[in-house]
Amino acid sequence: MHGNPWLRLLRREVEELVASMHGVGHLKKLQSKTELTRVNRELKQLKTQVAALEVRRAELLAELGG
Repeated sequence: MHGNPWLRLLRREVEELVASMHGVGHLKKLQSKTELTRVNRELKQLKTQVAALEVRRAELLAELGG
């Protein structure tokens, strides 16, 4: 297994505490929200890369055509 075993233990204990205080659904909701933020960030980066590639493609097609 990867990672510090003490941090894994601490994380597990914190997750159990949150689940006992706020319910299991609360923790799942927070994890989903975090993953959604990560996915949105990655999509934004990919859109930027696609736009740059389309500009470069247009430049190359202009060189070949002209």
